[in-house]
Amino acid sequence: MTLIEYINMEKRGYLIPFMGANGPIMLEKPMEDIYRSPKEQLKLAIEMDKKFPSDFVYALDEGNLFCDVLGVPLKKLDYDFSMVIDHPIKDIKDLEKLEIPDPYINKRMKTNLKSLDLISKNLDKPLFVTLQGPFTMAVQLAGASELLKATIKNPNFVKKILEFTGEVVDRYAKAIVRSGVDMISIAEPSTVMLPPKNFHEMVINNLNKIFKNLNCWKCVHICGETSKIYPYILETSVDAFSFDQIMDMEKVIENFPKDKVVIGNIDPVYILSRGSLEDVKEAVCSLSKKMKGHDNFLMGFGCSCTKDTPIENLETISKWGRKYD
Repeated sequence: MTLIEYINMEKRGYLIPFMGANGPIMLEKPMEDIYRSPKEQLKLAIEMDKKFPSDFVYALDEGNLFCDVLGVPLKKLDYDFSMVIDHPIKDIKDLEKLEIPDPYINKRMKTNLKSLDLISKNLDKPLFVTLQGPFTMAVQLAGASELLKATIKNPNFVKKILEFTGEVVDRYAKAIVRSGVDMISIAEPSTVMLPPKNFHEMVINNLNKIFKNLNCWKCVHICGETSKIYPYILETSVDAFSFDQIMDMEKVIENFPKDKVVIGNIDPVYILSRGSLEDVKEAVCSLSKKMKGHDNFLMGFGCSCTKDTPIENLETISKWGRKYD
């Protein structure tokens, strides 16, 4: 079944969640405790599906999984995603000290595979996972300014680090699909800093490699203004593109291929986090009305919702985002 076929099985709106730390906060369980336990991961997925039913199973966002297993210094928080506090890869010699983690041996990844397998066998909805993309991972390893400088001064370093990060994502993506994941979204927020002329070499080549023979629905999310970027992404075998809240969805979908899915783009800050219940309902209904008649639209958030998003607002988007016509 294709993604478009799935979101048209019933004549109603379909909703995909981009949750952040909202589940751990609701369960009063620190994120690292959940990451370490397949049973807690399953419990979280079940509770989130009961509280905020959508059309995909929410698995706790991987966050900085790759940086964690590669030994990048992180500040770990109980109820929010970890933050990179240093960029240790300065040159090819530093890069050569790193090993590509084996998902079936690395403890953190191996636990995640068990968690995803458990969730997929206990919940009868497509299992959806977001992964950090290769370019964004490279930025975390080397630092944004240093990596951009290197595109001019040391292009071989950039080539090597992107080959490395691409292989890390590729191996893990294939492993989680074998564990029951039905849809993967590659998050590449850092690519907005790239000029279009560099996009193929630094982004598309890796996406093509990752998506090749990847037996699941494939999505890419990039924050910000992506009018000049998403056409490049559509050259890959991607099934969907997820848009930021600043994008005009009416203009986007009119020019979007009918065989690929447009995802978005309820504002996670000013609507979901800071808005009233009526604001959320109005935003959802307004977007639904604008997208009516487009079979390739899937409602989602413009980005992951913030940890302080009111529970009632998430309940509201769950209710109104999946309304029947």
